[in-house]
Amino acid sequence: MPAGVKEPDARIAPGGVPLDPEQERLYYERTPKSRAGYERQQELIPTGHAGGMWYQMPYPVLLDRGEGCRVWDVDDNEYLDMRIGDWVQYPGHRDEKVREAIVAQLEKGSQFGSPESGMAYRLAELLVERMPSVERVKFMASGTETNLLAIRAARAYTGRTKVAKAVGAYHGVADILVVGQSTISFVTDTTPPGVTPATAAEVVEFPFNEPDGTQAVLEAHGDEIACVLVEPIMGAAGMIPATTEYLRRLREVTARLGIVLIFDEVVTLPTYYGGAQAYHGVTPDLTTMGKTIGGGLPAAALGGSAEVMSVFDPLLHGGRAPVAAAATFGGNVTSMAAGIATLEQLTPEVHDRVAAMAERARARIDELGERYGIPLHTTGLGHVFGIHWAPEKVVDARTQQRGDLPKIVNIMMTLMNCGVYQFSFGSFLFSTAIGEPEVEELVAKMDEALGRLGYA
Repeated sequence: MPAGVKEPDARIAPGGVPLDPEQERLYYERTPKSRAGYERQQELIPTGHAGGMWYQMPYPVLLDRGEGCRVWDVDDNEYLDMRIGDWVQYPGHRDEKVREAIVAQLEKGSQFGSPESGMAYRLAELLVERMPSVERVKFMASGTETNLLAIRAARAYTGRTKVAKAVGAYHGVADILVVGQSTISFVTDTTPPGVTPATAAEVVEFPFNEPDGTQAVLEAHGDEIACVLVEPIMGAAGMIPATTEYLRRLREVTARLGIVLIFDEVVTLPTYYGGAQAYHGVTPDLTTMGKTIGGGLPAAALGGSAEVMSVFDPLLHGGRAPVAAAATFGGNVTSMAAGIATLEQLTPEVHDRVAAMAERARARIDELGERYGIPLHTTGLGHVFGIHWAPEKVVDARTQQRGDLPKIVNIMMTLMNCGVYQFSFGSFLFSTAIGEPEVEELVAKMDEALGRLGYA
């Protein structure tokens, strides 16, 4: 080990995951500057990460720059980027059209905090064009606050209070969103520390991808539930797609019971032109969007039917809207410029090409599992996928939690050593910069990682 680099302090990573000693040592040897910087940042910043998804075992590398589908850390290690800025950089890093749009807007001003000359209108227009359910749009700055706004709108519209969400779902970090069985926290209590019992009492959980079980839950609480909040692909649980049958049943039951159906497409919007809802042919009442729509800058949006979105419009309520929604950076002009430049490039053909690349990667990794006789398989849809080491096909949080998490974490750590940047818990994201050579590279390095760990 190079001089000045500490030996690993333990063989147990956060969450009690045991790490392969040889691959952990190599990780330390490759990333001494990242470790030193990470430890310094922890002095002022809990977790050492300013925000976002911080988990990377045994510690995060610190990135310095990106270009297309590549990123480099502070130790100048190069990686194939399978994390795309935490779900954000769908066009790849430093996309020229996005960069030009940002620079042009900065020449005029970065933030006005008042109605501007049409940037938000143009981005709203692009969302309405591609999203089947969206007739009106309200801009926010983050996915969490947009999901909260959607819940409030549903409560105002229905006069009910309870929120129903799937077991294992992730919709953000607000109190009502973290109640229940989580797949992103090491806290196992369904009412996490800091959340009041009264808040927890407003949440009803239903089983993901089980139409009959979900229908039974919703019918049992139907007159109390304001909204159903669902991810068409459960992201934090391992990129688990809902079935079309399941989403169609949700639509039928919620419509019959007068429940507002909310699709959380903060992550899934780029999976298909028009989002996952267009892929499945299911039209929710409200849709929350984020990440990609800001072109790499903070932006989120709530869109939906004109009827439900009317709760925000004072002109329809004697000058006093039932729901007031203020967001200083909602509709920030620089973010709108970046989002417009991004969405204008994302034609149906582009989405189809990226989805085809990801599907090829999923199929090839499934073949590795079959070749080596190991329970390694993938889930996903469009540009996202996850890997699982599980005895049965992963279709929900229950089957995901039966998998061997230490094996997945060690595969991902070893992939980092092989030059593939991603999430420690087995998630991969494709950008438009990924082509067939990068798919072959990813599969070859996955094969190499399995061999290094003795899994193949």
